[in-house]
Amino acid sequence: MWAKLSRTDMLKKHGNSDRFSACFFVVRCDMDQLRNIDPNYGVTWMFLPDDKGTPHIVDLTMPNDTSAERAGANCNDDVTFYMHRQNTRRNPKAFKFINDPAAPLMLDSSYDPTLSTKFVIHGWRNSISSPFSQEIKDAYLMRQDMNVLVVDWSPLADDTFYFKSAFATRDVGRHVGALVDRMVAERGTDLNSVHIVGHSLGAHTSGFAGSFVRSGKVSRVTGLDPALPGFQDQQPDKLLDPSDARFVDVIHTCAGLLGYDRNLGHVDFYPNGGRANQPGCGGMNDFTGACSHGRSYEYFTESILNRNAFMAFSCGDMNDYKNKNCRAGAIPMGDGVPIEARGTHFLVTNPPPKFGRGMNSL
Repeated sequence: MWAKLSRTDMLKKHGNSDRFSACFFVVRCDMDQLRNIDPNYGVTWMFLPDDKGTPHIVDLTMPNDTSAERAGANCNDDVTFYMHRQNTRRNPKAFKFINDPAAPLMLDSSYDPTLSTKFVIHGWRNSISSPFSQEIKDAYLMRQDMNVLVVDWSPLADDTFYFKSAFATRDVGRHVGALVDRMVAERGTDLNSVHIVGHSLGAHTSGFAGSFVRSGKVSRVTGLDPALPGFQDQQPDKLLDPSDARFVDVIHTCAGLLGYDRNLGHVDFYPNGGRANQPGCGGMNDFTGACSHGRSYEYFTESILNRNAFMAFSCGDMNDYKNKNCRAGAIPMGDGVPIEARGTHFLVTNPPPKFGRGMNSL
């Protein structure tokens, strides 16, 4: 079950533990530290933020009957696509459609297969109206004309049992991959122009989408702080991984708490060490990791309009970065990352409003 969380709720559930309170309200914590305070944290329950950063107590236990989830989500009804072009960016009636394999492809006639095509996939308790969906879509269309398809799977992402939403990522990804195949076959889409971007649970969904495309490999999948809860013990084929596209890049900003804490792409970026608290986050606005978790898509959004805003260096870890023991040469993190990039990269950022420091990041 989930419920809105207040400090009173937290202390009622966990007593007046100074260690627990300090962990959330004073210092940085990762999953291991929280489990030292409560061994069940991250196992049977944890705090998860919605699209407004509001924390909820979430039940992480498996449902007693998982047959419905394992049988597959009803994506034909529960996944909606919103097609955008520059001339529709400020139009709230952007073309909306579903992908019913038994019906003709309903993709809007304004779709242009000669342009780049972006898929944008949100995470848990997010939707078409969430900041992640809207800000990335708007930034792309502000930069140039392209096809932007925002994937709304909120009926499945809103489930009160988090694991049901986590289970659904595979089915939603398969559904998106099937649409890509139809676009290739029926609208002449070039897979070299297809880029899928996802945040949190949406990052794993994006990986599944790429892996289920049968007409070839999409050009790129970008994972923005891929979700850790529900995925920490998964095998590689159950996670976002480099085989999902010709190029997979990942940005980690809340690693070890809400975000995955190991490399998942051809290239992985760890701004400010990749963990909470990211600059400008802390205290009450980040006690569940919501602010730091969201920084991944905020950094990426800024990089769409300023592709050299976040210059990162190949290092062994953040200590090497701080001691300037990194390889010479920097590459941009975010939308402008070169597709030949490989390995683990570090950088530092500013607090808002402008996060990127360019070459001043070292």
